[in-house]
Amino acid sequence: MLRETAAKAISLELSAPVKLTETHDLDTFECGEDSINEFLKKKAIKAQIAKTATVLVVCIKDTNTVVGYYTLSNGTIMRADVVPKKAQRNSPDQHPITILGRMGVCKTLQGTGLSLDLIQDAVLRALTASEEVASTALVVHPLNENLVGLYEKAGFIRCPQLSSITMMLPFT
Repeated sequence: MLRETAAKAISLELSAPVKLTETHDLDTFECGEDSINEFLKKKAIKAQIAKTATVLVVCIKDTNTVVGYYTLSNGTIMRADVVPKKAQRNSPDQHPITILGRMGVCKTLQGTGLSLDLIQDAVLRALTASEEVASTALVVHPLNENLVGLYEKAGFIRCPQLSSITMMLPFT
C-alpha cells in the first residue's frame, strides 16, 4: 500500500493488513474518535485472545507503528432483515453474517483512501472466509451518519429494519 499524506505531500509506504500482536506499537495511534482509539489501545488484543474479534492492522512499512485497523467477527441476522429481499426466499430463519466492526485510520492518513483500502481488504477476507465458514453478507454499523457515504462507495446498502444506519454487503 502506497499513500501520500495530504498535509506533508510525501510518499508513505504501508504494510498489508496483518493480525494484531503484542509487538505492534499503538502508542501514537490517534484517529480523532476516542472510542476507536481506546478500543485499539486497551481492548483489541484482549478481544482477539478471547476470540470475540479479529483485529487487522496496517503499519508504516518496516515498522510496527499502527496507522489503521479494522475488526471482523461473525454473527447472525433474522431472515426478515436480509437484503436483497429475494435472498430471503426458502432460506433459514437466521443467516450467518460477518461483521465489520470498529475501524480507524490515523488523522495523518485520513482522506488518502486508506479507509476504502481497509474496507476492500475486509470484504475480500470475509468473502474468502465464507467459502470455508458460511456467511451470507458483510454487515457494518457505522459510528455516525457521516461515515455512511464511505460504506456506500464500497457497495454497502442500508438496512433500516436493523437500525437507521446499519449497512450490508450481500455475498449473493
